[in-house]
Amino acid sequence: MANTKSLAETNKTPARGQWYRLLSDFGEGVGMLTKTHRYRAPGGDEIQESDRMLLVLAIVEPASYGVGYSAEHTVVAMWLEQSAPGRFSQHHISFPMTQFTELVGSGKEPPEYADWQAQMAAGD
Repeated sequence: MANTKSLAETNKTPARGQWYRLLSDFGEGVGMLTKTHRYRAPGGDEIQESDRMLLVLAIVEPASYGVGYSAEHTVVAMWLEQSAPGRFSQHHISFPMTQFTELVGSGKEPPEYADWQAQMAAGD
């Protein structure tokens, strides 16, 4: 796992359609979003520890309907979770802009994204 500076530390703002690396665990207990996860490629036996990547789906105006009240812009992102070998679930989360920029750094498309797209194309 790479050592990456947060967007806040580099004075960058997130952009829709871009991937960002979660730099620290977020939340507590069962609902915790961890900065790393285990990934096994479909048809493979090797399990690898991978950085958790978040894809920005939207940046929403302050006090917008549907994402909860925030006095600042809200970042809506998704991440993928492997529920079984070759099976992926999509999850969504939203953060106030300031919090998001402190929790993430620049990232890249994770390998499970192509696997998830193939799963969606097959109608699963």
